[in-house]
Amino acid sequence: MTWAIVTAALLYLALVIVLWLAESRLVYFPGPQRSLIPPPALLDLATERVEFRTEDDVGLVGWVIPASSDSSGWWLLICHGNAGNLSEFDRPVHYAGLRRLGLSLLAFDYRGYGESGGVVSEQGLYRDADAAYRYLRQHRGVPADRIVVFGHSLGSAVAIDLVSRTPAAGLIVEGALTSAVHRGQELYPYIPVRWIARSRFGSIEKISGITVPKLFLHATGDEVIPLAHGRRLFEAALEPKMFVELQGGHGDAFDVDSARYFGSIAQFLATLPAHR
Repeated sequence: MTWAIVTAALLYLALVIVLWLAESRLVYFPGPQRSLIPPPALLDLATERVEFRTEDDVGLVGWVIPASSDSSGWWLLICHGNAGNLSEFDRPVHYAGLRRLGLSLLAFDYRGYGESGGVVSEQGLYRDADAAYRYLRQHRGVPADRIVVFGHSLGSAVAIDLVSRTPAAGLIVEGALTSAVHRGQELYPYIPVRWIARSRFGSIEKISGITVPKLFLHATGDEVIPLAHGRRLFEAALEPKMFVELQGGHGDAFDVDSARYFGSIAQFLATLPAHR
């Protein structure tokens, strides 16, 4: 019996160590595709490839997608999720829908993703968002009160961190998690994630300090980040705020429930101070 207990303890310890060592591969999925893929011609997206550097001298690459002639004057700074680069999956379709709202867009790749340099890390992602924001302010001359920050999935934590430290007109998050620790503990209930996790992404601690208007979008069928995460974030946030439940899953609500999705964003933008 003693040997069985010792063996079980050693196996458990080994599992904890393996998960600790593999954390980066469990959190970040940059994928093998490093070159950006031009958006389909039918989307009519005029993308401009831009480059800028972070404070720790990492080179990042992004796309600027200017608004059409009926521009609203708003810029959306997009922090994408943890899988793939800014041009993959249905992201260009999403950009096209946002652009139809009159938005100009800056989508960028984190360090280690796409054509950006560097090695991915939590603090690195925060610096990357800082650099993208700084690019809009300094190189494009966009006033802070015309920038709305958007984050999807893990990118919601990046967006929340950015807006907790820098001025902006508003914040939109989709499929947002309370923290990587909370989600990790749900996925691995018998592992002491809260003690061993190096990537924290603690949005729940930051959201209550954000005073700008906030829109929370979350699909009821989200299988990656449960709806309860978005609800807890919303409850912890200060007014003004909106919460919109959508049909669909983690990455397709903008397509499955497009009228409500883009209509909610348009409604939110119309409430921002510059429109009053």
